[in-house]
Formats: sequence, C-alpha cells, structure tokens
Amino acid sequence: MAFFPREHGAYGQLLFPLITALGVAGVSPAALLVALAAVAGFVAHEPLLVLAGGRGVRAVRERRAPAVRWLAIWGALACVAGIAAFWMVPARIRWSFLLPLVPATLLALTFFTKSEKTARGEVAAALAFALLATPVCLASGAPARDALGVGLAFAAVFVSATLSVRVIVLNVRGGGQPGAVRAMQRLVLVVSAVTVAALGWAAAGGLLPWVTLVAAAPGLAVGGVLVVAIPPPARLRAVGWTLVAASAAAALILIAGLRLLP
Repeated sequence: MAFFPREHGAYGQLLFPLITALGVAGVSPAALLVALAAVAGFVAHEPLLVLAGGRGVRAVRERRAPAVRWLAIWGALACVAGIAAFWMVPARIRWSFLLPLVPATLLALTFFTKSEKTARGEVAAALAFALLATPVCLASGAPARDALGVGLAFAAVFVSATLSVRVIVLNVRGGGQPGAVRAMQRLVLVVSAVTVAALGWAAAGGLLPWVTLVAAAPGLAVGGVLVVAIPPPARLRAVGWTLVAASAAAALILIAGLRLLP
C-alpha cells in the first residue's frame, strides 16, 4: 500500500529547487544523495501523518501496519542518504545543510503541535523546500554566491505564494474575515518589498547574482496581484497553475542565468 502526500502543491515546492540546483551546478554523487534524502523525507511524511491521526481514526485503524513499514523504509532512506551526503561533501560546505534543516525542524514542531496548516507551518515548509537548493548546488561544486542565489530566489517565490493563498482562503473562510485579510495583505506587500530591497542590495554588493532578483520577480509580482485583486475560490485551480508557472519561470531564469549564459 503506497502512501504518497496528497498536498499537490508541495510536489512543485520540492522538485523545482532540486531540479534547478542540478541544472545550475550539475550532477554529483553528493548532490544526488542530498536530493534523495529530501525526497525520501517528503515521502515519509504521509505515513507519519496517518499514524498521528491526521487522516482520521479509520485510517489509523485500517492502515497502521503498512504505514509503519512505509515510514520505516523511507525514513531510514532519508537518514542514510542525508548522513552519507554530509560526510561526502567537503567540510567547508557542511554549514549549508543547516539552511533547510532549521525550517524543517520548525515544521516538525508544528506537526507535533498540530499547527502544520497555520501560516508559520506553511512558511516553514516553503523555506525548507526552497533552501534545499543551496546544499545541492554546493555539493556539485557551485560557488556559494550562486548556491545561495538559487535557494533565496525560491524562498522568495514560495513564501509569497504561500501567504497570498492564505489571503484568498481567509477572504472566504467562515463567511470572510476582513480584519485577518487586511493584516495578511499588508504582510505580503511588506515582505515582498523587503525581499526586493534585500535581494537588490545583496546583488549590488556582489553577495548574490542579479539573476536571483530577476528570478524571484515573477513570483513576487503574482503574489502582489493576488492579494490586491483577490480572486474568488472558483479560480483556485487557475491560481495554482499560475503559481506553478511562476516557479517554472524562476527555474528557467536561474538555469539560463547561472549555467547557460556566458
């Protein structure tokens, strides 16, 4: 019995940074191990959720044994691949593993406090997925400047997308929550403005490549439009595909700017 995550948007958040990192820096055994650890950890989440009761009491009763097996296999694979990657990479880049691990730890805390679907849980997940790109890039020999640029570009896109979708949900939940909607709108716009300023400052100072800001721009623009002109729930599918397109644009811009262009 298979246990694959049902949150379809999370697949894109996992795969876009990993594919982009490999496209920018190339493929190496250590990079593939980091990617394998991330994918295995992602797949292990669903059986853990079932065992914790997140899919209902009936799912726990009927699927406990296969969930335990699935969790044991994928959890062990994540641990083995992660440890192997950590020891395989040069000591000077091991710090980069902390970038996705810190938000992943925060995400784990929200899981055990049953607040994974709150804004802080979803933002933690977005950051963990996005920042996976940095150790993958470094493991394949990319400069730290480029590796950070890839991770931060996706962090900007994913956080903006996560918060803008929450605005849409708050606008209809319980008949609408105007106060919460206005607060979240302000938060998204402030975060976007600060992100643009920070990425621009870092690029001007040579700390990040300019392509980081260029790659993040479509996602930030989409997020800003969504919170200013909030679409109805019936348009959520279109919103989802638009956010996927923004992530794909970020991936293409980063690969072109850091790998393909001279």
